[in-house]
Formats: sequence, structure tokens, C-alpha cells
Amino acid sequence: MAITDPLVADELLPSLNALLQLTEQSPPLNGANLGFYRKRARVGGSKPLDDVPFEVVDVAEGQGYRGFRLWVINTNANALARPAVLHFHGGGLVMGNCQNSLPRMQSLAKALNCAVVSVEYGLAPEVGPDEAQKQHQAALNWLIAQAGKLAIDTSRISLLGVSAGGCHAVNLALRCADNKMIGLAGMALLYPMLDDKTGSTVMPLAHQGRYLWTAEQNHYGWRTFLGKAPGSDKIPSHHVPARAKTLSGLPPTYIAVGELDLFYAENCFFAERLKALGIVTELFTVPGAFHAFESIAPQSQLADEFNQRLLQALDRFCH
Repeated sequence: MAITDPLVADELLPSLNALLQLTEQSPPLNGANLGFYRKRARVGGSKPLDDVPFEVVDVAEGQGYRGFRLWVINTNANALARPAVLHFHGGGLVMGNCQNSLPRMQSLAKALNCAVVSVEYGLAPEVGPDEAQKQHQAALNWLIAQAGKLAIDTSRISLLGVSAGGCHAVNLALRCADNKMIGLAGMALLYPMLDDKTGSTVMPLAHQGRYLWTAEQNHYGWRTFLGKAPGSDKIPSHHVPARAKTLSGLPPTYIAVGELDLFYAENCFFAERLKALGIVTELFTVPGAFHAFESIAPQSQLADEFNQRLLQALDRFCH
């Protein structure tokens, strides 16, 4: 039976109903069914663009982390040094992959005339927060070390984190601010997953988190990643962006989130913390939009504006 939720934007309802009908028999997201969800996440998605080259490279294991892959998009060794975007995909910290993000990252790279490096980071429970952060640092180190070969301007590297990738992007930016290894040009976060307390000790409003990513799923994602109960006092502050003792030193930041998204409140609060420190911050909120709506209804006007705003933010950072 089709939903007729008056809070959902009219143009998003057909796509949302189609997805809900397709997934209504799906089992709950838990340890027993994680393999099902990972397999489903590998299926579908648009075909890669023919006119934007990419390659997959291996990053060797290092101290405290196992090897992983990077999807390197739209590099040109013969071009003048260009900006780069280091991208972290979504998936609730437990699933997701770079392949499904590839066409979108190719389009972004083409529109901005930049390189995009997408990180195939380790997933929980196999990889916990400390190893994950070492992988992310290694990804940035690789990008800097290869800058000459890839014709990348290291003064114009931005981070892009989508959903769970927002957690990883912010944690990496915090490390960069702490060790002062590199000054990032900016950070763009799409409905980022920033606070383990959401869905555990802090419950969202009834209309937030109803579709695509729920409080229950969020609790499972954080529990699996952290290896302990989310929301507790035993969580190290450097594992969860919202728990960071200070956000000082973070680069200019763009945050975009739908008003029906589970992460709406935590995203708004994070933006206010940044603004209070004088960090240039733009918060774009979308009425009637749920989590990942632009991927579910990519032809909608709301999705088009959402994507254009992202490009504009990254363009400001890159150029």
C-alpha cells in the first residue's frame, strides 16, 4: 500500500513508494543479515561514464591497518595541477562501496575539472574506528605523495563525506587540524552520520528517520563500528565527530541534509558548533526530504538543486 505522508515532498513520493515496495520484505539490518545488505549494496547503480577515466589502485597495509583500495577518477598527468576531492561513501559504517558512487563521482569530477579519489575503506565489524582512521590518513598520505604524478595541487584538497562517510571525513579533518600536516581547502558533508547518541540515548522527533535510515539501524551501525553500546560514556571522543572536544582548526564546511532525515538535528547542532568557532559554514536544509533522497529520486527538482549546491560548495573550496 502506497504511503501518502504529507510531510514528504510530493515529487519524492513516487520514488519513495517504489523503493519501499521493493524492499518491504527485506529482513532487519543486524549481524545475521549484514551479508544480505552488503550484497544488495553491490548491485545496481548506473554504469560508469565513458568519457571520465578512472583506475583502481591498491594501498599496501601499514602499521595498524590492513591494505585497501582507492578509486582514482579523472586524473591527467599532462594537465596543470588541479584540485582534488577525497571522497568517503556512505553505508552506515557497515556496508557500501565505491563502485556504486562511481558515476556520481565521475560527474562531479567532470563538472569541477578536478580529480576525485574515492576511498574503499574497511567496514565494521571487521575494521574498527582506530584502524579505519589509520586507513583514511593513509589515503590522504597517498594522495599527497602522488600529487606530482597525478597533477594535483595539494593546497586545494577537499573532503567529501556522504552519510557514514561524513563520520570518516570529519575524523580525518580533525586529525589534520591536530597534526597540522596539511591545510584542507574545505569539507562537504551530505547528511553526515556524526553522533552515536542519535537513536540510542537521544531519540529523534517522530517524523525524522522514518525512511531509508532509522534510529534502530543507526544504533546497529554505531554499535558494530564502536564495538560497544552507543551513547555510553565509554566512547572515546576521537571516534565520534559529535564527541570531539574541540572542532577548532576544521576547514570551511558545507553541510546538506533533509528535514526528515534522522541526522537533521545532529547536523544542525554540528553546524552551530562550527559557526561558534568562526569557521565558515553553510548549512543547507531541504524541506520534505528524507535520507539519501537525491539518490532515490535523482530526476527530481529537489535532487537537482541539492546536487548543484554541492558542486557550488566544492567549487568554492577547489578554486
